[in-house]
Amino acid sequence: MKVQASYDIVVVGAGPAGSNAARVAAASGYKTLLIDRRKVVGIPVQCGEYLPTPREMKDMFPNCPRTMKLADAPKDVITNKTTHMSLISPYSKEYKFSLEANVIDRGMFDQHLANQALDSGAELALDSRVVSRRKDNALRIRSSSNVNEIKAKVVIGADGPRSIIAKSIGQNYTNDTRDVSQSLQYVMEGVDFDPRFPMMFFGHNVAPGGYAWVIQKSESSANIGFGLRRSHMVPGSSLRSYLDHLIRRNPAVSKHVRHARIISRVGASIPVGGPVKRSYSNGVLLAGDAAGHVMASNGGGIPTAMAGGEIAGETAVSHLENGDSLSEYENRWKQEFGIELYSALAILRVADWMMRTDSLTEVAMKLTGSRYLEDVIRCRIPTPLSFGTRLVSKLFEKL
Repeated sequence: MKVQASYDIVVVGAGPAGSNAARVAAASGYKTLLIDRRKVVGIPVQCGEYLPTPREMKDMFPNCPRTMKLADAPKDVITNKTTHMSLISPYSKEYKFSLEANVIDRGMFDQHLANQALDSGAELALDSRVVSRRKDNALRIRSSSNVNEIKAKVVIGADGPRSIIAKSIGQNYTNDTRDVSQSLQYVMEGVDFDPRFPMMFFGHNVAPGGYAWVIQKSESSANIGFGLRRSHMVPGSSLRSYLDHLIRRNPAVSKHVRHARIISRVGASIPVGGPVKRSYSNGVLLAGDAAGHVMASNGGGIPTAMAGGEIAGETAVSHLENGDSLSEYENRWKQEFGIELYSALAILRVADWMMRTDSLTEVAMKLTGSRYLEDVIRCRIPTPLSFGTRLVSKLFEKL
């Protein structure tokens, strides 16, 4: 499409955060442009495609009821329903607990959200990459056919962990090896896992500084991948070597993929360093991965991206309508899901200390047990780790 010279609100990135922000802005009658660097929204998929149910959202984000509505995925994008979560220790001990989730077709889900923005009146520019932003909110946009410059009254940066918009206001991570997790995932066909029980694997041979996952997409296909941080990797090792080791050597996986084939491979970066220090500036808001709105202890970011994007859209509208400060955005997302983000970061920092070796990880998981491991996955500080609460309090001194 041909973009115009100026807009009220420009949203960069058509993921869950960006599309929700654009929907809110356009529905309020503001001239809104949604930009995405991909040729097709949501493709390639860079996600485990695991989305807790609305009921679980109510438990996980008690101060953010909007997540229940936003996580209510259309039936046609749900490919599997799971009932439990299974955690596998380095020495193959299993810890299982109830956790209901929908496995979604993430490409279709993202397209559904983008279509909602379009139906509300937003414009969509695909195959378009923002290469720079000036202080006056002039964006330089490069597509396959030309280069344009457009201006916006408000820019919402939802352009991922390597966000150009975040960088333009000085809010990018400075320690990538610690604060950004590298992920690699295979989509495999011909597997025979129990579709009700996704699995998370821990250990230095599996995913140092992170975990690996098996998430059944359908009766015969699964997402098998991992996220790890380079600061924890064995020097000279490759990302692919860890995933191939999981598939070929781990008995909980290898016996279920004997006759399977890899139908796609995809890599991604996941910010796990917690929220950026400041998610707003003059004429700018950051949402989703660009804002560090990811649960650092488990890498999940769809619920917080959708909620943060919606809040960003609402804040941009109130700014243009009433002159309200954009700083209100940061206050609102912290009130609604800030405690979960900072708790998840505290859990990750404690885990970095407690899980330095496989033997320490094994002992830590055994002492924690299924009851409190469930709290960890839900981004709550387990009662036995009361000292972790003090760490959260220190993190919240930033608020």
